[in-house]
Amino acid sequence: MKTKKFLSLLASAAMTVFALTSVISASALEGEGQTYEGNADFIGSYLTSQYFGNTAFEVTFRYEYFDPDGTYQDEETGELKTIDYNDTFQFLVFDQLWQGWDKTIAGPQGVDVSQPPLTADDLSLGMYYTVTVDIATIESKLSTGFDPFGINLQLGGVGDTVVYVDTIRYAPGDVKEGEELLVVGNWEKGQGGTMEVVNGSAYLLTDVNTIFLTNFSTKGFVNPTVDVTVTYEKAPNKGVQADIDTLDGQRVSPYTPVVDVTGTYTYTKELPLDITGFSATFGDCIVHEIHVYDNHEGNAPRVSGKKASTINKNLQPGYTLGNALDAVTQYGNGIVSETAYGNPQVTEKTFQVIKSMGFKSVKIPITYLNKVNENGDIDDDYLDRIQNVVDRALDTGLYVVINIHNDGGEGVRGKWIDISLQNGSAKFNAVVNKFSNMWSEIATRFKDYNQALVFEDMNEVMISRAYDREDLTDAQFNNAYANITELNQSFVNAVRGTGDDANDDRCLIVPGYNDNIDITVDGFEDGVFNMPKDTSTDRQMLSVHYYTPSNFTLPDQSSGNETVWDMYGEYGIGHMVQQIGKIAEYGIPLYLGEYSAAFKDNIPEVVKYVGALNAAARFAEEITGTSVSTAYWDNGVIGVDSNGGTGIINRIFNIVTPSGSTIDEAILNNFS
Repeated sequence: MKTKKFLSLLASAAMTVFALTSVISASALEGEGQTYEGNADFIGSYLTSQYFGNTAFEVTFRYEYFDPDGTYQDEETGELKTIDYNDTFQFLVFDQLWQGWDKTIAGPQGVDVSQPPLTADDLSLGMYYTVTVDIATIESKLSTGFDPFGINLQLGGVGDTVVYVDTIRYAPGDVKEGEELLVVGNWEKGQGGTMEVVNGSAYLLTDVNTIFLTNFSTKGFVNPTVDVTVTYEKAPNKGVQADIDTLDGQRVSPYTPVVDVTGTYTYTKELPLDITGFSATFGDCIVHEIHVYDNHEGNAPRVSGKKASTINKNLQPGYTLGNALDAVTQYGNGIVSETAYGNPQVTEKTFQVIKSMGFKSVKIPITYLNKVNENGDIDDDYLDRIQNVVDRALDTGLYVVINIHNDGGEGVRGKWIDISLQNGSAKFNAVVNKFSNMWSEIATRFKDYNQALVFEDMNEVMISRAYDREDLTDAQFNNAYANITELNQSFVNAVRGTGDDANDDRCLIVPGYNDNIDITVDGFEDGVFNMPKDTSTDRQMLSVHYYTPSNFTLPDQSSGNETVWDMYGEYGIGHMVQQIGKIAEYGIPLYLGEYSAAFKDNIPEVVKYVGALNAAARFAEEITGTSVSTAYWDNGVIGVDSNGGTGIINRIFNIVTPSGSTIDEAILNNFS
């Protein structure tokens, strides 16, 4: 027959490419909406990977021209035969070796009808007919001894008849919605292997490079998630492949991790809603398990009507998820990229680990840059991503703080929050307008979220290279604070101005100059800095950061690179208490939203430092009567000798590092 002859010309290698391409790209059924003419005219080819989970083909068609003499010549035998329109269509089943081609015939009267013959006199031109053909019936005809690999559809013995195929549809099978899927086995890229579906319903196909899973259902899932468990027998110490692609070839979370471990680990990636299939390709390892499930806890805190001091207490101890949504490339004017700093995309599993460590809140810094226009309109897809991440954190029971982070960051390309501009100038007024519009849009997006979500307006805004008060002239100092005050006020006005009860109730955090304790105190003392006016009472907090002494807490400082911290020295615990206490004395709930010490092969010193900082914060809270919360800055860089690293969670595999456990214990000891 024509179809068999056509396919037999393809080499076996080409067959494999054809099969895998079909798995990836198939969405609509081939052949519908077309006109076909003559014996065995080819209509479409459908692989098992495409129709798995469905029960039947349903074909709707009409005859546009009947064969005039009612006979045709069989191409294989040469025999002259009488047309029987019970054989209008033929479904040919074949195996993975492209053998078989055993047929099931179908026509207006049904499937495999042989008597009585159906002639043109029994039919009408232009009338629509529908035939339903069970897939099980078609597959049962395969006589090669192998499993079915696909089905071809063609016209049957219809002579010169012309048939228009209006639709070809699958009749869906009994695929359970919201069913977990578990695949186990041993598979290695370049080698292949055996994988098996042991729970759930899905079509599984593997070759030496990729694992394909299709025809499963995540309908009804809140947060479709896939865990891929692998074993590294050697430490590649390089970027390895760890990819999940959707059926249309889109990468779920573009990221090439640097892996320097051996052993068994699990990757977690979140999937698009209602996904029905994907391909998995993981290199330099052995894949043991693929688990698709709904990672959703439903534990979002329900809190409202509380003062800022109470919410602030509920935030402690806190964790700051640095180098994630705040990450930005230094290309052009700066391009927002969640994985730019080497960390994978954030998942609910990340927040579950944070929660398991005993943290009560997570700060999610967010950079916008190229994702917002000059008027402050934020890209909708990006705001969707932000909302999804916030939802995942809240779902675990954590309180969440979000801010605008690197849009005013020192040294960041594309920085537009510039407090060096002259207050009242057209350029600065444009900054305020953009800033205000952004917060109106953000607040509107989250207008139904309760007090478990806190807004912080901006991060470490400063005049470039002016880190200390002595780096600023009086005129610069006064102008900078005029700008900070105006931005803070526009933020409060924007959030309250949405007119929603939740945003009226929401707690808001504002900073002084560079989140610096000393310069913030200077601003208060000189009367150039005050908290914003607010239509809501007791709903504001003040933000500060703590990285003193910088030659110990930050990497590679020009003033020295200290690896030892003297607890009782000039910048020891006494200094911590004094610094935190003097800002807490203003009676404003104090959010210490960043602190850490860079790892320099000195984890015991880091442990001592972070433990003392939290002890100092608790003591300052007691002596001033002002609530003081802290949030550890984790930049995702791990390893005891990772100069600049503060990571206590391995975000590639969502596990707490050994050094992270000791640091975490030092923090929690102050909150038992």
